[in-house]
Amino acid sequence: MTVPRLDGLHDRSLVLEDGWLDCMRFGKSQARYRVEDLGETEVVRDDRKKRLSRSDEKRIRVRFGGIDTAIWVLAEEEDAARAFAAAVDAAR
Repeated sequence: MTVPRLDGLHDRSLVLEDGWLDCMRFGKSQARYRVEDLGETEVVRDDRKKRLSRSDEKRIRVRFGGIDTAIWVLAEEEDAARAFAAAVDAAR
């Protein structure tokens, strides 16, 4: 069985395993929360505009209550982000 994992921008990842959500950065755990203690699930468009380069980054923000759980993925990965959010909700 594979462990649900969402890899995002800025070397961040969320891993759901055995009733815990592990918030990782650079492959190391930064925070760990019991799934039942998480706040409301949020999956929203959160584009970022870069002033100097004039390029836009289309992205999605996923979080479960507190800012510690926030992760950003490219908009093309929205389906994976929503699937991960659904797995966390189901684990609750």
